[in-house]
Amino acid sequence: MHAEFMRDKSKLMPKIESPVLINSMRIWHCNYSSLEQLNACSNLDSLVIASLPEENFNFISQCKNLRYLSVCHLPKMHDLSSLANLRQLEVLSLETLPSWDGSGKVQLVDSLRPIALLPKLKYVELFGVRTDSKSPSELIESNSIISVRFSKYLKKEVTKFYKESGCNDDFAPEVEFEN
Repeated sequence: MHAEFMRDKSKLMPKIESPVLINSMRIWHCNYSSLEQLNACSNLDSLVIASLPEENFNFISQCKNLRYLSVCHLPKMHDLSSLANLRQLEVLSLETLPSWDGSGKVQLVDSLRPIALLPKLKYVELFGVRTDSKSPSELIESNSIISVRFSKYLKKEVTKFYKESGCNDDFAPEVEFEN
């Protein structure tokens, strides 16, 4: 079952009825102060969020079946370590708002290493989300990533990464929600 929350102005996310039946969800520019109840969605496979209120990914740490995660606008996020619980993740897209591009704003994260350690991750998109070093070198540790797309990284570091990793820069597959 698919659940959608679109531009809801409420501070509290509505209670999800039968969370174990939810396998895909989109939360689009809602004003929720927390998404913690998503942890009850144990069969969640695909999740798309625009405007994330959380400071870490603990709110989905119990979503052990999650394979697709896309987050646009994660202004409080700096620590990606809680992604380590998402052992089935195959596609990860993290990006800043398009309006940040023109201003040169980026979302700084402490490390990309938690991403590199995900055993099934194949596609990574990091648009405006980067480390202080402006280098994706930590991702070279991955044995599973086949494609990475970047913005706001040093060009020479990106070139070096592609050469050393053997990854390409193909687009990640789009999620398909059921009707």
